[in-house]
Amino acid sequence: MQQFRFDDLPTTLHHLLDSRAEALGAQTYAIVGETDYSYRQIAAWSRLMAARLHALGVRPGQRVVVLMEAGAPYLALWFALSRVGAVETPINPAYRGLLLKQLIETAEPSLSLVAPAYRDQYIDACGALVPPERVIDPAALLDPAAAAADLPALPVGRRDTAAIIFTSGTTGRSKGVMISQRQQLSFGQAFREITALTTADTTYNFLPFFHIAAKFLALGTMLAGGRMVLRNGFSLSAFWPEVRRHGVTVTSAVGGLCHMLYSQEPAAGDADNPMRLIYAVPIPWEFKTEFEQRFALTLVEGYGSTENNLIVFSRAGEATPRGSCGRASPYFEIQIQDELGDRQPPGVAGEICVRPKYPDTLLQGYFGMPDKTLEVLADLWFHSGDRGYMDETGYVFFLDRLKDAIRRRGENISSFEVERVLNSHHAVAETAVIPHPSELAEDEVKAIVVLKPGRHATHEDILRHAADNMPHFMVPRFIEFRDVLPRTPTMKIRKQELKAEGNSSRTWDCEAAGLQITRKGIVRKNATA
Repeated sequence: MQQFRFDDLPTTLHHLLDSRAEALGAQTYAIVGETDYSYRQIAAWSRLMAARLHALGVRPGQRVVVLMEAGAPYLALWFALSRVGAVETPINPAYRGLLLKQLIETAEPSLSLVAPAYRDQYIDACGALVPPERVIDPAALLDPAAAAADLPALPVGRRDTAAIIFTSGTTGRSKGVMISQRQQLSFGQAFREITALTTADTTYNFLPFFHIAAKFLALGTMLAGGRMVLRNGFSLSAFWPEVRRHGVTVTSAVGGLCHMLYSQEPAAGDADNPMRLIYAVPIPWEFKTEFEQRFALTLVEGYGSTENNLIVFSRAGEATPRGSCGRASPYFEIQIQDELGDRQPPGVAGEICVRPKYPDTLLQGYFGMPDKTLEVLADLWFHSGDRGYMDETGYVFFLDRLKDAIRRRGENISSFEVERVLNSHHAVAETAVIPHPSELAEDEVKAIVVLKPGRHATHEDILRHAADNMPHFMVPRFIEFRDVLPRTPTMKIRKQELKAEGNSSRTWDCEAAGLQITRKGIVRKNATA
């Protein structure tokens, strides 16, 4: 079976699937629950779905919103959209209200594939933006009773836009990252090489498909000709039993996942598992050695983003300096620049910038935002917005975001977007949203709220307004009322000052008040979540 190199990848996603279906046939590609799905079956489903998408009027270059959970149908749909040359536009099912409406307005989809569980929230947010008859249950594309003509040959190439993935900005609106066919495939190839995947490997993918990480793990597995356990979300209690049952050898750990695994009580059989490697973002250096010894595996780290690629990574078996995310990929050039774009010497911090050595392996731009595209690609470098430095031997050390960002439960959160929703409350004059350190090595969201004169609102009023209009992971845990916000001479809010102050007796903690933020909304702690 052919193993591809970075410079000879298949032209499109569906070309990769078809080549693997031809070579591997009945071999299992995805394990979902108790069911195995072969390469051949996913390919056949994708062809059926593509024909029905075309019959519904979907044409190359048109955007198709996808709002559904991960599973075998999503895998098939992903490749089906590639076959018709459509632009997959996945949306986080947690989005609702104002933020969901904003994404729909931006995408202007020709068709929306929305699972029944999310149809009402989608229709409510759409208003007149999308005709209800163009909002379809994805399962209908696999209905054996539905007729569809054969799919005609369509010109889909490596530079065609394959997806628009919305990634939360650090200080502004969510931006839709336009990703080409080749960039998605190059992501998968980079992951395959970093983790040294082979046909003998079984990966574990619990990540959502509206994120690039789930996609590059799935593509890396396919490029290697391996198997993938596909799970809709992470379960701490199910993780090791499923790893052992399916012989999982490689997975990806984002956010505080390694902390969660390590925080469990040690057991005599911890090392008795088939896992050989975890791709961690980031590596928990405070207990890296103990973690690897306890679970008898290796941790490697990667650094990148939806916009660029897996551009820096550590190598298994290499003595990476403590705190470093590794060395530059051989397929990308990394430079640390100051605010004027000049290269910084080793050890001096600046912005992490990247340039590809191969075409079509970075973003095509931000959809509908040409000004932001030009800004991020200034001087022919991609400007990451991240602050870091490089040592004399080429190891890169990530420090922080140059602008305001909050990292919570594996999600990047725009403080601007949270503020915008909170400010829509009738009693709120303005807000400042900042991170507060979490027990799980990430952040909690804190909102400092100034009420309009003569208006009244309780902490719980603000909390429930947030829960009704944004994803659960963005809802502030901590809320604090103030009369005024500290400002700079140019009237900007001094967020660093607010961060430095931390919490105090006037800070309200929803969890301490007996309220829990869940995917289903706000619930009392003594109720069933």
